[in-house]
Amino acid sequence: SDYSFHVAVTWWSDQVKEEMGILTTERGVNSFKHFMAYKGSLMMNDEALVNSFRRCKELGAIPTVHAENGELVLLGQKKLLEQGVTGPEGHPWSRPVEVESEATNRAAVIANSINTPIYIVHVSCSESVDAIQRAQARGQRIYGEALAGHLTIDDSVYYKGSWDEAAKYVMSPPFRPKGHQEALWSGIKRGVLQTTATDNCSFCQEQKRMGKTDFTKIPNGCNGVEDRMSILWHHGVNASKINENEFVAITSTNTAKIFNIFPRKGLIAVGSDADIAVIDPNVKRTISASTHWQMIDTNVWEGWEVRGVTVLTVHAGKVVWEAHVVGDTAEWRKGTFHVVKGQGRYVKRECFGKNVYEGLEDRDSLLYKRSPVVRTANY
Repeated sequence: SDYSFHVAVTWWSDQVKEEMGILTTERGVNSFKHFMAYKGSLMMNDEALVNSFRRCKELGAIPTVHAENGELVLLGQKKLLEQGVTGPEGHPWSRPVEVESEATNRAAVIANSINTPIYIVHVSCSESVDAIQRAQARGQRIYGEALAGHLTIDDSVYYKGSWDEAAKYVMSPPFRPKGHQEALWSGIKRGVLQTTATDNCSFCQEQKRMGKTDFTKIPNGCNGVEDRMSILWHHGVNASKINENEFVAITSTNTAKIFNIFPRKGLIAVGSDADIAVIDPNVKRTISASTHWQMIDTNVWEGWEVRGVTVLTVHAGKVVWEAHVVGDTAEWRKGTFHVVKGQGRYVKRECFGKNVYEGLEDRDSLLYKRSPVVRTANY
């Protein structure tokens, strides 16, 4: 498939500022990732966020944000370890919804003060949906993304089964208690959240065991990209949470518009790239690590049956995937790829995308320009 890059900004300096300019003007990058979590490695403090957000606005790029309060996460981890909690259950306990919602709100407030657009990745809880909706209500250009996992899996996975079984679900933000999943679907339906993704970051069982005696050392990440379309169709369209057109919007069109590759991507039309996924709503399959194509030995949707399967994929006008369907069932590992190494193309993305930046200057002049008060006396 074709590809593009978000580039992470993990510290701030004059060199970073300069290189952001090079990436946007010479390398086709128009989005920069920021982490408010992972203190001591990736976390950006408020000063760095302000500087980077301002630079993004100057360049016409969009800052994306992993919103979790890194200070509170670290504090929670230390408290739990002191209490003898070392297993995977410590992961969600150390990253409650308040940690995410505070950071989401803070990122939105910083972006509003600068009047820059902002994109919040992997929104996982109702409180963060509410924070985004409040920001949108005051006129901000703020976008939210939900993951297929957060839409369908709840936090009970951390408290049952073996250590290995629970550890495979360790990702950040963690899966949330029941109720938050419906809040995310509602956010999508209402347009508060515009896109879906997977944050695919897979680890084998042996790699997850790096944190066998300390949950803070379990590698964070789950699979998702291979199963995303079927999971969203089955639990979204089939469950009447969204319709077919909304499915296309949240999996393709909205992303293309936000990151300024529409109408090249996200549209079937003359002049657009002929990248098409054909889903047969009547075909089913059972998801399993024993039959998926990913080179990992676990799957967070192990044993789930889904109806609505990608039976044909077209890239640049050429068929690259054909499912093997017998009756109404896709025999997943018997499908055929028609690809060659290097077939995917790097997609450059222009800055100052119309769908994101149009009208922001007017908002600057209306909300942020001030004139000095004329006083009748000097003292």
